[in-house]
Order: sequence, then C-alpha cells, then structure tokens
Amino acid sequence: MASRPLLYSMDISHYCIAADRMLAFKGVAFDTRPVPYHDKQELIKATGQDYVPTLVWDGKIVAWQDIPDFLEAAQPKPTLYPWGQKGLAILLEHWGHQVLEERVWRYVVTKVPPVLHDDRERWVFEEMQTRARGPWHVLEMRREEFRQDMNKHLAMVEATLEGREWILGQPSLADFGIYGSMSPLLTVGEAVPDEFPRLAAWAARIRALG
Repeated sequence: MASRPLLYSMDISHYCIAADRMLAFKGVAFDTRPVPYHDKQELIKATGQDYVPTLVWDGKIVAWQDIPDFLEAAQPKPTLYPWGQKGLAILLEHWGHQVLEERVWRYVVTKVPPVLHDDRERWVFEEMQTRARGPWHVLEMRREEFRQDMNKHLAMVEATLEGREWILGQPSLADFGIYGSMSPLLTVGEAVPDEFPRLAAWAARIRALG
C-alpha cells in the first residue's frame, strides 16, 4: 500500500465499529478520521458522499457496504468467512445490524449526548432522534421496556456462544457485525449485562483485536 488506509468513522455508529474491528482482525494498520454527527463537510469533500464508515485505501473510496468483501480481496488472510460459510456469516451480520442494533439503540439513545463532542453536536443529535423517535422524555420513560427487549436479543447471542468462543467457531463477519450492533451499549459506558458472561468474554476478545 502506498499510504495507510483511512477510515472515516463515528463512535456511535454500529457499522463503523464493525468496520474498525474487521480492519483490526485483518491486521491492517490504518488511521481513523472522526466524523461529527452534525457536520459531514470534510467527509463529502474527501469522498463525494456522506455515509460512514467510508474507507479510503490507496486513493480508492470504499463505501460502507463494500468494506467486508473489499478487505477480503485485499487481505484474504485471515478470512472473514471461515469454513466457506460466507452466506451464513452475512446472514448473521445482517441480523445484527437490522434486528439487534435497533433493540440496543432505543435503549441507549437518550444516553448518547454526553459522549458527543460539543453542545452543537448534542443539540443536532437530540433534534434528529426526537424527530425520528418521538419525545425525549417518553424514550427515557420507556427505557426499562427497551432494556428487557434488548436483553431478549442479547440472550440469543449468549446462547449461540455456548461451547464456542466465536459465532461460527472461528472469527467471522458475523462476529464483527453483531459486535458492532451491540457496541452503542458499550459506547455510552454501560457493561454487558451480568447474566451474559459468554457474551461479555466474546466482546472483550473482539475489543482486544489489533
């Protein structure tokens, strides 16, 4: 590589955390450029679009949805698709992003503003989330309901990890997608619930990569 890959990223984004952990797993030395929630001008200027994560690799712009297969082609070992189970790995990754993440996000959303970087970013975040999800105080009031629903889904991952350290037996795209999808819980400073010890150990293994 002529230059270190650059990942445009956002700490609260499940897709960004998944991409970060994929790069670490692949052993890629890369730089991260934080993208504010409320200001994507630098990202747009550099990449011509406003989605994160975006990977810039030797001048090539890799969109978020293309990152797994791009990395697999650029750095085949270690593979994201062990045992030839690409379809299963993708299916489970999608379950993480499309099902689990929503359960986690609605539980943590009102706790995100303190981890943002300034008052303007916090204001924009609250405004956008309120428009999408309804009044802030109602979201706060429903947190116990959301916690219970989140835990039902985390329990599925806990059960999957019985007798194994990784979702498919070896690290795979499934692990990074599911980890990314639960990562907002960790980003706001909460721990994996005590009733899920296998999940907590698995998350620690993923955090330790790279």
